[in-house]
Amino acid sequence: MYARKADFFDSQTGAPWATEAYGPEELAKLDRVFASAGPLEGKTVVEPGCGTGRLTEILARRVGPSGRVIAMDISRGMVASAKERLADQVHVELRQGRLEACPLPGEGVDLALCHQVFPHLEDQEGALSLLTRSLKPDGRLIICHFKPLSVINDVHRKAGTAVEQDMIPEHGEMEGMCTEAGLRIIELSDDKRGYFLCARKA
Repeated sequence: MYARKADFFDSQTGAPWATEAYGPEELAKLDRVFASAGPLEGKTVVEPGCGTGRLTEILARRVGPSGRVIAMDISRGMVASAKERLADQVHVELRQGRLEACPLPGEGVDLALCHQVFPHLEDQEGALSLLTRSLKPDGRLIICHFKPLSVINDVHRKAGTAVEQDMIPEHGEMEGMCTEAGLRIIELSDDKRGYFLCARKA
């Protein structure tokens, strides 16, 4: 399935939703992410599903040269675009491949940020466990989308493409998955501002 999804996202590399700078409404929604993450200067951040690097670029500024961003995506086209965008950011490591196959520093990550990518992970339980193991004892995991769960799942369901079965789990299932992975949910909200989950290592 990842090969089919990679082909799909390769075809979307130049699409406006993948390349255009965030607008004021989107930036306001990202403020919630950074408020929950806390100061990031000097910190290590992992970003699965980085796409063309729009958010990666913001993260790079926030962690600064003393920090580190490890970002990855299954799409070769999107990673190539991200590398071009972030060519001068030596503290950003961009990888092409699936999260499950990308080695992460054990208990060395301050923030794992899954922005608009969680539904596309084939093994969501495994991904949560992998990311949890990478977190420092006080590390946080954030899963966020600009739209609420019902909208995201409906759009994917009707897409007729490689992402038509990619869903965000309902709240009860997600809570169980987080607990099983060793996470304690701090906030889980799902409203007009979008879907937002913030958890700490239990």
